[in-house]
Amino acid sequence: MNKEVSKIVTRSALCLLFLSVSGLKLWAEPRLPHLFGDHMVLQRGEEIRIWGWSDPQETIEVNLAGSSRQTAANREGQWSVSLPPLPAGGPFVLEVRGKKTLRFKDVMIGEVWVASGQSNMTYALSGAANATEEIPKANDPGLRFFTVPKKIALEPQMDTLPATWELSTSDAAKNFSAVAYFFGKSVRRSLGVPVGLILSAWPGTAAEEWTDPDFLRRDPILQPIVSHWDSVSSEEKAFAAHSRKFSLDFDDFELLPANADSEPVSFSNFDDGSSHVSTGGTWSYSWQEALDSQFELVAPGRGGKGYAARISGELDGGSDSRWEVRLRPDGTPAELSSFAGVRFWVRGNGTFVFRMGQPSISDGDDYSTGTLKATLEWKQVTVWFKDLKQAGWGVSQKLTLDQISGFSLSAMTDLLDPPRPPSGLYEGMIAPLVNYRIRGAIWYQGEGNTQRAFQYRTLLPALIRGWRARWNEGDFPFLIVQLPNQGHTEEFADSWWAELREAQLLTAKTVPNTGLAVTIDVGESGNLHPPHKAEIGERLARWALGTTYKMPLEYSGPLYDSMRVEGKGIRIRFQHMGNALKVHGDTLQGFIIAGSDKKFHHAQARIDGNTVVVSSPEVDAPVAVRYAWEDSPPCNLFNSEELPASPFRTDDWPGATFSNR
Repeated sequence: MNKEVSKIVTRSALCLLFLSVSGLKLWAEPRLPHLFGDHMVLQRGEEIRIWGWSDPQETIEVNLAGSSRQTAANREGQWSVSLPPLPAGGPFVLEVRGKKTLRFKDVMIGEVWVASGQSNMTYALSGAANATEEIPKANDPGLRFFTVPKKIALEPQMDTLPATWELSTSDAAKNFSAVAYFFGKSVRRSLGVPVGLILSAWPGTAAEEWTDPDFLRRDPILQPIVSHWDSVSSEEKAFAAHSRKFSLDFDDFELLPANADSEPVSFSNFDDGSSHVSTGGTWSYSWQEALDSQFELVAPGRGGKGYAARISGELDGGSDSRWEVRLRPDGTPAELSSFAGVRFWVRGNGTFVFRMGQPSISDGDDYSTGTLKATLEWKQVTVWFKDLKQAGWGVSQKLTLDQISGFSLSAMTDLLDPPRPPSGLYEGMIAPLVNYRIRGAIWYQGEGNTQRAFQYRTLLPALIRGWRARWNEGDFPFLIVQLPNQGHTEEFADSWWAELREAQLLTAKTVPNTGLAVTIDVGESGNLHPPHKAEIGERLARWALGTTYKMPLEYSGPLYDSMRVEGKGIRIRFQHMGNALKVHGDTLQGFIIAGSDKKFHHAQARIDGNTVVVSSPEVDAPVAVRYAWEDSPPCNLFNSEELPASPFRTDDWPGATFSNR
């Protein structure tokens, strides 16, 4: 075995050894959840809960900032203590004494918030519009991050997967949630106390995955979500709770010339026992994202000679098993315009997706194939570049064959991409947090539920009630990011996105101690992941500062309050006008009006004091007004604090998603 093969195998072995040793260490007595560690932030002004595991009946003593408590573990080895509230401050040492003594250093007392949702919450600071200016300023030891690792579970988990608290540095912040970072930075700047942010989010997820199962099953509008899961196969259900084995071998990669008369060009065949490719780059494997798997070169390769590349092990629903190649050693793009495709051989038990990498695509929506399935015997796969497509959830980009950074193969099990269970992320990524005292939560999600927007009116309140019930801290603040402008709808057509925004608005109006950051002005119609995250984080913080922290400021843009028909017009009243309503531009845009025939027409709208009067010469007897009721509407109503008005409608006529379950 040559040196490179040995290096690959050794790295995998060291990874497994590290996990084994770490596992032994983690289970040493006493043990605390991963949320407890150096640099943690504990909630100020609230009773502090400390809990963990040890030998049954073991005596445990906990000391923090001059307070001390003793307890004994029960027969299952579980124990917990409560320490008295502390004001903001630190650093302190948290000491837990049992048969062994644990000491957690640099513990701060301050404000703790949970940040959750899908991809726009996980969107990193490095991709934000002002990242170049912001990242160098992110060094603040009073702002701290904890990222909950991905975990799907069918039962409540008592602990997260291994993770640690990080101080806000340029390196840490650039990979952390941009929205959460800007929220935490603003709260910290305004209050002058330590702030801890616990990020528990997952791209592409639906709200039901984050909802307490009891609250899904008890509501008839939400019951179909549970029924759908009940109908999936036993194998898919098992995968939600347990990892599944896979093994894929690849060999003999060739680039196919665009000129049909030319011969294929050997790209990578591993015969020399290396993972280098003909363009100078090297294959690598993201084993950190799939710890129970490995990449190795195995002999013999196809045809009984040389080596083949093998990716194998076990994957669960949270693993990201990606084998990728840089065409050039420094990662700079290469010219592939003279080629029409790539061809290679594969065998094994599993499936995979082939992706192209190009620098102009930064949101992960790469040009790719559909899911391809391996067989137990070697088979040849041909991927024509002209057939590759973007999935459609990112920014639409032209495939630039003159600027290709590399390829990747995402390995999966033979189940392809099985559905995730409702409540699976609640059990795996929220349940482990509920004993940890927090001030509140910020939530950026909804894109995954737009097709069932009317159901979201019930689902989001159920999610909030479930979280509050399990945290047992009363109606803690729950602040919602209303979806921004995105996509396109035909004139006066039904809009799923508008209905989802309405569900978020109604939740903020009807569920106690909730808030709404309106973002209709900072999205991009062709971009599901708009980069303007500073405005969103700061608007969430503004709501928290004006409500939770009782600061004297206007914390919301105008929210629809009531309407009154006045002759041929309708007068609209708002809450949260600040000192005055204002228009960005010469005339108000985005208002439409209808009579009893439910046919909408463009309307003239004008600000009249603290109201807006809406009318149209085509509607003599108006009954309903809508504002910004499109995917990406033209709209320009703000208040004096430059906060945008939320989209709204005055009618309750059934929309496109009314019956969708």
